[in-house]
Amino acid sequence: MRSVTVMSEQSHRQAVINLVLVAATLVACAGLLTAAALAPAPALAQPLIVCLCVGFSAAIACQAPDSLRVVRRSRDALDHLRRQLDELPEVEHPLGL
Repeated sequence: MRSVTVMSEQSHRQAVINLVLVAATLVACAGLLTAAALAPAPALAQPLIVCLCVGFSAAIACQAPDSLRVVRRSRDALDHLRRQLDELPEVEHPLGL
């Protein structure tokens, strides 16, 4: 029996929130790695912290390309709409306002 995974398309807002989450996670992991290196941590804790931070950062960063694609597509759609609006002729208001 094969399972089929259905990926729903992200909205622009979801993509931006996801990118902010990825950036915050990377900053938090970098801070944790710095704290573990500077503070006197037990010898067994340091390799565990490094493995967890690097692994978690890599896992969450895998979502970034899809979110970037959605943000770029939204930006391109907005640019296309603006070009279409620029092509419309200027007309005077019917009441002369």
